[in-house]
Amino acid sequence: MVSKINSWPEFIALYSTCILLLLLAAPTVWAGKNAYGEAFVRVGHSWADSGPVQGQPPSDARATRDDGQYQHQVDELEGEGGPYAEALAEPLTGLGRHYRQKGDIGEALRLYRRALHVVRVNDGLYSERQMPILRELLDIYRVNGELELLDNRYDYYFRLYGNGQPPYTDVRLRAALAYLRWQREAVRLEIDEDDTLRILAMYQLNDKLQKSVAADSSVALPGYRDLVLSQLRNLYLLEDRFASTVQNAGLAPSTPLFADSWNQEDFSKKRLELIQRGGLSRGAGMLQALIDRTAATGDRTELARLYLELGDWYQWHGNDSLAGEQYQQVVQLLSQENQPDLLQQWLGQPRELPDNGAFWLSRPDREGDRQVVVSVRYDVSAKGRASNMQTIVSDPADEGLASRLKRKLARIRFRPRWVNGAAEAVLQIQRDYQLID
Repeated sequence: MVSKINSWPEFIALYSTCILLLLLAAPTVWAGKNAYGEAFVRVGHSWADSGPVQGQPPSDARATRDDGQYQHQVDELEGEGGPYAEALAEPLTGLGRHYRQKGDIGEALRLYRRALHVVRVNDGLYSERQMPILRELLDIYRVNGELELLDNRYDYYFRLYGNGQPPYTDVRLRAALAYLRWQREAVRLEIDEDDTLRILAMYQLNDKLQKSVAADSSVALPGYRDLVLSQLRNLYLLEDRFASTVQNAGLAPSTPLFADSWNQEDFSKKRLELIQRGGLSRGAGMLQALIDRTAATGDRTELARLYLELGDWYQWHGNDSLAGEQYQQVVQLLSQENQPDLLQQWLGQPRELPDNGAFWLSRPDREGDRQVVVSVRYDVSAKGRASNMQTIVSDPADEGLASRLKRKLARIRFRPRWVNGAAEAVLQIQRDYQLID
C-alpha cells in the first residue's frame, strides 16, 4: 500500500521534518573553534595580514626634509621637463609625506595623486612605480576611516594590475594578494551590512587564482604558496562568520521552499555553508598539495613551516591526533636541519590559535582610548586547552573585563608545547592580554 500526501499542510510538515533530520544528522565539527585575535590579543602579538595601520608615513630621511627643499626640487624639474617630467614623482611623493606628517591630509592627498598621474603619463597605467605611492594613498584613507573610498580604491588597484588575469607576473600576484588581504580586513571591519557576498567573492577569486597559478609552470612556487595561505585565512574567517548558521540550523522557515522564493543572498549563504561544511578537508587538502610541491624542492625548513600550518589547522578544529602527526614532522625536519632555535620558537611554548592574524584587526590609537591590560596566569594541557586561570588587573574596576577574558581564553585552542617529540602540558604560564572592543 502506497501512502499519499493529500494536503498542502501535510507536504509542508513532511518537507520540514526531512530537512530537520538531515541537518541533525550532519556531523557537528565546529565545537571548540574560536577566533583568537578578534576579541582579545596577547600584548605585543601582531600579524601582517591585519592590514597596515600607520598614524604617520614611513620614517626615512626624505620624509623629514624641509618642504622648501622638496618644492625647490619640484620647481627645478618642472622648469627643465615641464609638469610631467619623469623624475617629478619622487619629490612629489616626498612632499606628500611631509604634509602628511604635519597633519595636512588634504595637501598630502593632492600631492600623492599628482605623483601617481606623473608616473602614469611617463610609464603607462600598469607601471610598478605606482605601487608604493598607491600604498601610502590607501593608508591615508584607512587611517582617516574613509572605508567606502578605500574599498573603491582597492577595486581600482586590483583592476589596474590585471584583475586576476594572466600573465601572473610578480607585480600582478602581489596586487592580487594585497586585494585579497583587504577583502579580509573589510570583513573584519564590518563595512557591509551583510558580508555574505564579499566573503563568497573573496573565496571564489582566491580559488580561481590558486588553480590558475598551480597550472602555470611559469609561476614560481612562492606565488602559489602565498595564494594557498591566503585561502587558508579565508577559510578561517569563513568558518567563524558562518559557524552559528550551520550549528544552529534546522528551522524550516529560514529555508525558502521554492526557487522563486530564493534570492542571490540565499544562494550565496547556502554556498558558503557548503564550503564551510567541508572546510576542514578543503584546508588540509590545499596544504597537503603545497607540501607535496615543496617537498620536491628539498627545502626542509619551508616544509617544516607548512607542516606547522597544517598542524595548527587540525588543532584549531579539535583534531589533536592529526595535529600531533604534523607537529612531529616539524620536529623531525628541524632536527635534521639542526635548527634548535627555530624549533624552540615554534614549539617550545604554547601558542594561541590561529597564529596567522586571520581574525585580528589592528586599529590606530586614538586620543582618549583607554587600553586595559589583563595579566593572566594559567595552565595549558597537552591537548592545547587553558585552565586554572588567575587574573591580575591594576584597577579593581576592570575585574569584570578580567572575568570576560578568562571565559574567552578558556574557549580558544593552543598549539601545545612539544618536548622530545611529544606534546607536554605547561603549568603557570603568565601572559598579558588586551581586550578588543
